[in-house]
Amino acid sequence: MIKIICDSTLSIPKDMIEKYDISIVSLKISLGDVEYVESTPDTYHEFYDMLLSSEKFPKTTQPSVQDFADVYHKVVSEGNEAIVFCIGSVLSGTVNGATTALSLVDGASDKISVIDTQSCSQMGLAIVEEAIKDIENGLSREQVVQNVNENIKKVEICFCPDTLEYLKRGGRLSRLSARIGEILKIKPILSFRENTLTCVRKVIGVSKSIPILVARIPETAKKIYACCAAGSKHFEALLQKIKERFPNRNILEGLICPVVTSHVGPAVGVAWME
Repeated sequence: MIKIICDSTLSIPKDMIEKYDISIVSLKISLGDVEYVESTPDTYHEFYDMLLSSEKFPKTTQPSVQDFADVYHKVVSEGNEAIVFCIGSVLSGTVNGATTALSLVDGASDKISVIDTQSCSQMGLAIVEEAIKDIENGLSREQVVQNVNENIKKVEICFCPDTLEYLKRGGRLSRLSARIGEILKIKPILSFRENTLTCVRKVIGVSKSIPILVARIPETAKKIYACCAAGSKHFEALLQKIKERFPNRNILEGLICPVVTSHVGPAVGVAWME
């Protein structure tokens, strides 16, 4: 049997975890003296509340090598195989720990494949969902991994932060640039695809980003997610615009994982798989 192992940043819903017996290896986030263990999306609001009420900048910690090794031992001892899905390596070193852990468990290297999804949150969720379909259709682990690598090229997330404060706190934006941006209400539209984060456009105000975000979704998208981080007040407007453009499609709603939210703060976005 092929088991699924995911790190917590891929926003796997609780019911999906239970249905497919998915193992989750959690990242942690510290806000001053308070530690939050990233889990399933139904717990994200707990972190969002902490983030918005704290003056401390969050510090994220990836899982230990032993955290992965413990899960691998169970997989191998039960005679199963596994595929491990990790957040994009440009965002975290989690995939390195997951790979190193293979050497700690006898037989793990022959039975377990570790994937750098080059993605996060709903992007990774879409990749995992497709992998589960392949497993249910009887594909081998090698065949599933091959399809996963193709699907990595088909996912993207674009988002716009409500404020530049969190990018400034995290050192991804200078204080001067953040100050000028806030005065002028300039907001970046950021894209993350295949481990590459780019600013695709700058707009005056988050509301101006909504039609641009929606327009970026390709007509051929097989999955579309409306994404929200930390209760952004612009989410409902975004969701409505997506539904107007794709009136006959099932538009999925997703919360952006706490690890990513730590660095961008409240935000709205769209994610899709082509």
